[in-house]
Amino acid sequence: MMKSIIKEKYGIHVRQLSVYQKYQCFQTPNSFFLIIPVSGFSQSELTELYYMSQYLQEQSDPYVSVFIFTKEGELTFEDEGKTYALLKAPIPVSNRSFSVGGELAEFHRKGRGFPYEVKEAGRIGQWKDLWGKRVDQLESFWMQKIHMSPLEPFEKKMIEAFPYYSGLAENAIQYLVDTELDDNPGAEDSGTICHQRMERDTWSEESLIRIPGDWVFDHAARDIAEYMRSTYLYHRDDLLKDGFLFLQEYEQITPLSSFSKRLFYSRLLFPLHFFETVESYYISHDSEKQYYEEQLDYILADCTRYEQFLQTCHNMMNVRSAQVFVPPVAWLGKGISS
Repeated sequence: MMKSIIKEKYGIHVRQLSVYQKYQCFQTPNSFFLIIPVSGFSQSELTELYYMSQYLQEQSDPYVSVFIFTKEGELTFEDEGKTYALLKAPIPVSNRSFSVGGELAEFHRKGRGFPYEVKEAGRIGQWKDLWGKRVDQLESFWMQKIHMSPLEPFEKKMIEAFPYYSGLAENAIQYLVDTELDDNPGAEDSGTICHQRMERDTWSEESLIRIPGDWVFDHAARDIAEYMRSTYLYHRDDLLKDGFLFLQEYEQITPLSSFSKRLFYSRLLFPLHFFETVESYYISHDSEKQYYEEQLDYILADCTRYEQFLQTCHNMMNVRSAQVFVPPVAWLGKGISS
């Protein structure tokens, strides 16, 4: 069905569909195409992402993919009640000399020059409100669950853990507020093209294509923090070596200001992995719930080590500096045994 729709809408003959990362894809003799689901995007947000991709292509980004319009001049098409966009991308190649820190810094450098106002895909300056809303919503849900019985094992664990993670989230929000009050952003702190969630495997030697459906317009600290969080959660053995190297590679292109470092740390303080796991559990199908139960068990068993990770990142942000750019959070690690 998808093949015939693409033939009808774009006039492109698809011989075989395959998968690149999480997206359907296909290749013609001279081009590579990605089919990305966009049902969750408004038309105005897609238009902003379209202009971002065009801009990066004009900046000679070698890995950016761009939207292809249908024959009717539309950005999207429908298939079985879902909305998709077709992207033309560079043919995937492996790049063994790839430096993720340097590539990300260069990507952000180009993105800061984006000349148009971004509304729908914009997140810069919104962290405090978005985090506060997330905490309030889960707290309301938590209050309801406290008075309910019987409870599933997942719910019992969530109820017990929520006060701790709510407290950590409130610390993150306060840290962010203090940063905005006490520090002044520089030119390198202006908004840029970022990722909704920059993870360890978003870019790699075998996975270099930039996909606009993954983007938001935000402060660069978003991507840096989420890359480090992902490395900690899923590639912990590589954290010290790769984490230091990633930051060093990034700062060789764009040194981080004190404002950037404090934003980075406030974002790591916010326990996004806990909130996402709980939220995903309640919207998942029954077949997926066991995965989120195991994720929650892992997170709860790991909270002391996560505090250690936060302390390590605090030290990393202040290393090679004559002054302490990133103030400590006094209570972190008080329960850690030596």
